Amino acid sequence: MKNLIKNILLLGSVVLMLAACKKDETRVVAKSDATAPALTATYENLVLNEADAAAEAIMFKWSKADYGYSAAISYTVEVAKKDSNFVNAKSVSAGANSQLVLTVGAFNSLLNQLNLVGFAQNDVEVRVKSEIGGGVAPVYSKSIPLVVSPYLDKPAYQTLYLVGDGTFGQWDNNKATPVFRDPANAFVFTFTGNFSNGAFKFLGKLGQWYPSWGSNGSGGVMFREKDADPDPANFPITSGYHKVTLNLRSNTYTDVPYDASGKTTYASIGIIGPFTDWGSIIPMTNTTLNPHIWTIDHTFDSDTEMKFRIAEGWSVNWGPANDGTASDVYGVGGNGGGNFKVKAGSYTIIFNDMTAEYVFIKK
Repeated sequence: MKNLIKNILLLGSVVLMLAACKKDETRVVAKSDATAPALTATYENLVLNEADAAAEAIMFKWSKADYGYSAAISYTVEVAKKDSNFVNAKSVSAGANSQLVLTVGAFNSLLNQLNLVGFAQNDVEVRVKSEIGGGVAPVYSKSIPLVVSPYLDKPAYQTLYLVGDGTFGQWDNNKATPVFRDPANAFVFTFTGNFSNGAFKFLGKLGQWYPSWGSNGSGGVMFREKDADPDPANFPITSGYHKVTLNLRSNTYTDVPYDASGKTTYASIGIIGPFTDWGSIIPMTNTTLNPHIWTIDHTFDSDTEMKFRIAEGWSVNWGPANDGTASDVYGVGGNGGGNFKVKAGSYTIIFNDMTAEYVFIKK
């Protein structure tokens, strides 16, 4: 009986201790109406230049969010296209700081992720998100508008296409002629070949009339971004061989006559590699207007190697200019040499036997 009384007294003491501990506990609860940060920026209109990539572009500053008690807060700056409700917004973490400084290069890369129009004014919105974790919903500042003109880190196009009565496909934009790219400048698109007397313009997508580039009527280039935009005038061209060049960065166009009189006209050129056991070629096709431009649609079932070669044998073949360019999807090759390295997939492949230019267009 004595032991039973002892146990009852001991149990009572434990219950009293737990109750005392419970009374001493203090719960911290975030305000349901937490005060969001207020955001400002040093500029409202920015033109970004690649030459200034390392320079400071913009500073975002904000007041500290108030959750009703002292908390460890982390902030994230979000940038989105205007009126997108921040769907597909891109963000940069600022940690616990109340400001974020971005260089021209860093801000430009962030903007390029939004697929904005390069070298033109774009409307975007910026806000800052405040978080404390622990299941507490984040709070956002009011968005602020910015007008930004980013430069392109790289063109949005694998290649461009020529369409017009000066080209083989005439005005059928589904038969437009692919062009090549300058390996030293990804924004420079070139085509060296034969033209009919007439005119043409550049298209950004096969089978579509926009985006497109044509003449502005006074020696310059006019860009048509979307269907509702005015259609640019055509570039005139005379019959014969020309090298035409469009620079998307400088928005300039050149037309230079090309002497093809000493160039060999081959009966057949094709692709060859392990997929043919390095035996015979898979023939490419050319046209009567451009017998030196060869095209093929081909699917590689696995990563492989290949070269361009005439049908008769190995006396004439083309590979990459050097080992460092073997995996490039566009460039200028060389006679003989190594092998192109191609990733598995379906491609349209174009090759110019006069200039050794090539481009692999991934489908």
